[in-house]
Formats: sequence, C-alpha cells, structure tokens
Amino acid sequence: MGPKIQSGRWGVAQHNWDYNPDSSTYPSAGGKMGYVVCKQADDMNGTGTTGRSDISVYLPTAPGQDPNIIAGDVILFFETPGGTLIAPGYGDLRIGTVRADITGESESKGWKAMNSTENGKANGGSGIDLRDKFLRQWSSSSDSGTSGGSSSASLTIEGTITANGIGNHSHELSESSIATGDGSSGTVSVVTGSNTADEGVDLGTISVSFTGSGGSGSPSVSGVTPPFVYAAFFERVNNSRTGLGQ
Repeated sequence: MGPKIQSGRWGVAQHNWDYNPDSSTYPSAGGKMGYVVCKQADDMNGTGTTGRSDISVYLPTAPGQDPNIIAGDVILFFETPGGTLIAPGYGDLRIGTVRADITGESESKGWKAMNSTENGKANGGSGIDLRDKFLRQWSSSSDSGTSGGSSSASLTIEGTITANGIGNHSHELSESSIATGDGSSGTVSVVTGSNTADEGVDLGTISVSFTGSGGSGSPSVSGVTPPFVYAAFFERVNNSRTGLGQ
C-alpha cells in the first residue's frame, strides 16, 4: 500500500506569519515551528476566500531559518495524514541576519535597509545604522551591534633633530690707528682690512630620527579609506505578527 496522497491547496495569509501558540519566540531563537492564519482559496491567484473560515497553516523551516510571509501572500499548503496543515518552503534567513545588496534601498518583504529608520525597533529591526560603515568581527559577543572608529585619521610623529659642529660664531679683523687734528691729541683706533678668520661655524650633517608610529625615514599618509564600492546593507527583521505588535 502506498502512502495517502494529499493534493496541494491554496491559501491567502490574513496576517503576517506568527510565533507558535506554544512558544514565546521565533524558531531560530529556540522557538517552535511558526504558523500563519489563512483562508483557503480556489486558485493560485487567491480568489474564492469569501465566507471561508480562518485556518492555521504551520510553516516548517530549516534550522537557523525563520518564516517570512506577510498578509496577502498566496501560499501552497498540504494536509498531513494527521490532519495538520503545513506549508514547507517559506523559510528565510534568520532574524538579525545582515546582507549586502546593490539595488539601492529597494527592500523585499522581511528585509529593511539599515539606515536606523527603516530597520528601527518599530519595524522589528535593531535600529543599527550601517551607512558609511565597514563590518568588523567583534572580539566579545557583548560588543555585537556596537560601532566605533572614525572617518578621518591623523599621524603623530615623535622625533629629535641633532646637528654636529655648532659653536660660537666670531670674526677676526685687523686694527690700526690714525692721528686726529695736528697729532697732538693722540690717535684713534680703527678697523681696517677684511676679516682674517671665520671660526666656529660648521653645521656639518643634520640628522633626523623618527620614533613611534612613524618608524624610521620619512613616513607619509596617503588616504585613510581603502578602495570600495557602494552597496546597501539590509537586515532581516522580525516581521511576525507578534514582533510588530499587530
């Protein structure tokens, strides 16, 4: 005998996906299987729901995933031999996951741009702003989600300048005397000729040594930002009915 075959049916989500009624958190955080309240439809377009009762369709996901269904989605579900309604294949990356995207801030359901507004607490996100920031692995899990660093940098060089042969500066000049008046009043000493020596001035070689972050030689800084390409960061937010408080 073969297993009982159940045909697939269509349903229209009446609300966003939600936590399991027996759980207080989402699946990837240790909660039980999520579910979504639907009305059965006649086809893949979601028609024929008028007058039909609400049904609970469970959403099995892979480990580390969370469901991602919002109100109005048309889903395909099945009935197990035990009568439970399930819709496999509607899992997404776990809540809190960050991904990069080059489509600007065009969002998809369950994902919000990390600009501190779209991914704010009210939208089920962390509120972390990743604009103009690089991602860095934390050294302690308590640091997760915090930020640091600066968009500019400065280089401080500590050094000494020494010179050899710096001494007193002097000139030696010749001296003579001349008589004043008729010569009876004596003589006056005057400086004549040119200097006969030039001593004590020898700058020699000026040596400069750098210590600290500059190392030796002549350090330089040319730009503080490595080559980059712009992309948008998106956060998988808690878009469950419970998470959004709706």
